[in-house]
Amino acid sequence: MPIKLTLPEDQKLIAYILVRFIEGELTGIAEGQALMHAPTLEAADFLARQVREEIRHARMYAALYRYAEPEAKLPRSPWLLRKILAPLPGRLWYEHCFLDKAVGERWVLLLMEYLIEHTADRRICQTLAAIAKDERQHVAFGESATRDFSARSWFHRHYLWGLYLRFELALALVYPLLRRRVCRLSKKGELLLSDFFERSRNKLHHEIAELLGVAPRRSWFWLVAAQLVLWLRLPFAGWWRSPQSDLCRRTHAARI
Repeated sequence: MPIKLTLPEDQKLIAYILVRFIEGELTGIAEGQALMHAPTLEAADFLARQVREEIRHARMYAALYRYAEPEAKLPRSPWLLRKILAPLPGRLWYEHCFLDKAVGERWVLLLMEYLIEHTADRRICQTLAAIAKDERQHVAFGESATRDFSARSWFHRHYLWGLYLRFELALALVYPLLRRRVCRLSKKGELLLSDFFERSRNKLHHEIAELLGVAPRRSWFWLVAAQLVLWLRLPFAGWWRSPQSDLCRRTHAARI
């Protein structure tokens, strides 16, 4: 029998998870910053629709939070956590699509699917399943843009792989802190977190390697190289930027 989270036994842990989901959805509203990097009107329309979906998801999670913790108010998110969760607006369109959609939202989707499997409450599972449908579309959009970028050359593929390794390192650093927090809330939650982290990180690692068409090897060279490009805004970075990134200027000139 798999371990199942239940109400009211795991009320505090479920409420903690829901608050993290709300934070993620609210920071997702910053997708609006990426609109100016969209290469087509169709891509911009997708982002605009995603912002509306993020707001709707936040309301759905807030309703679940009130259901799980009827007497509690939503806590204020720490500043550092908001910065970690915030999407990358993107010097490069493809960085944004890869990190925030193909990788970040895929990780969130894995968590949602795991919670559906290990939560006994029907209302929570149904709400998560409804939101997961939208998340799959977001991931698919990111995968499409990532395939377009990674197909250009081996360097493009390995640059994105380096960015993924940076994400994986951040997960490894955050995990012990998260584990201590969850342990204080629920022993059952500690077991679930360990199982989820081990299974999902391995699954994500191989899925991203397959998406990019690279060997699933951890390389400090590509991690550091990708970080340098990201930090220093190296001059040669512009040659793989979308040639149609200034959507605002182009649409204005065309008088659309």
